[in-house]
Formats: sequence, C-alpha cells, structure tokens
Amino acid sequence: MPPLAVNVDRLTPDEPLSPELVLVLPPVLRAQVLATLGPPLRPVPRPRISPATPPPRDSLARSLGTLVLARAVQLGVIFAAVTTLTLAMALVAHAFR
Repeated sequence: MPPLAVNVDRLTPDEPLSPELVLVLPPVLRAQVLATLGPPLRPVPRPRISPATPPPRDSLARSLGTLVLARAVQLGVIFAAVTTLTLAMALVAHAFR
C-alpha cells in the first residue's frame, strides 16, 4: 500500500496536529504547518484576591454553617454505627446466655 500523500492545504485550521504527525511530515511541509499555526494559547490566570481584604460576611457565615453541618452529620453517622454495633453485640451476648 503506498503511503498517503499529506497536503497542507487539506488540513483545516482548527484540526489538532499531534506531535507525531508533525514529526513524520517532510521538512518542507513541517515548516508550512508550523508557519500556519498561531501563537500558543495560554490560559488566562485568575485574579488573585489580596490577603489583606477580608472575605465578605455572607461567605464566612456560609462556610462556617457548612462546616458545622458537615461535622454534625459525621457525628450522627458515628453515633448510629456505634449504637447499632452495641445492640448487635448485646443480642449476641444474650443469645449465648
């Protein structure tokens, strides 16, 4: 089977080019492809919040409420597990008596 002919004109501008594809291109085509590529797109960094500015009151209250609620749920699950285990052990002890 003959190798496929690669033509730069057949590549669409939005078609992603893998490094492997660029490496197998002949030097002339590789130079043409690299010339058609624009500058690399870099993600825009998020603006940083200055540590000197305190967070808004409502987000602080919401965070504290979420923390307290999560801890209460954890303690409730632990209480239910320990109670169930204790009752199961009491039933087994009573059965062997």
